[in-house]
Amino acid sequence: MKVLRVERIRFTTYGPNKLFDITDRVLPLARGVEEGAVFLQAVGSTGALLVLPRRQDVLRAFEQDLWDLVPTLGWRHPGNAYAHLRSALMGTTLALPVVRGEVPLNGSGVFFLENQPAMNRPRVVVAAVLAG
Repeated sequence: MKVLRVERIRFTTYGPNKLFDITDRVLPLARGVEEGAVFLQAVGSTGALLVLPRRQDVLRAFEQDLWDLVPTLGWRHPGNAYAHLRSALMGTTLALPVVRGEVPLNGSGVFFLENQPAMNRPRVVVAAVLAG
């Protein structure tokens, strides 16, 4: 496989436990690629990348249920240990196949999960487009 291009997707988040739909920024990267992949890397260690259905009821439930999965209090490491753990569990990278110029998401979307309790936080996802 050959790297065709590398791009940075920049956006602003707030959180914690908020999902940001970056699908419309990712899908155009596949145009013109017959077969290949789009690799995504969330810069930092407290964000995560996910593929989820693009339905508001599912997204709201995910955000709410995440509180129960990894609580914010009670960790030996003070501060944001929960944010690092959530990111480690979800993953900071994502590999998406490209088939005939499209990423086959079948109605799902690509989401960035903000795990930090911050407002107006600048975030970056690096995207590498490969063709083979």
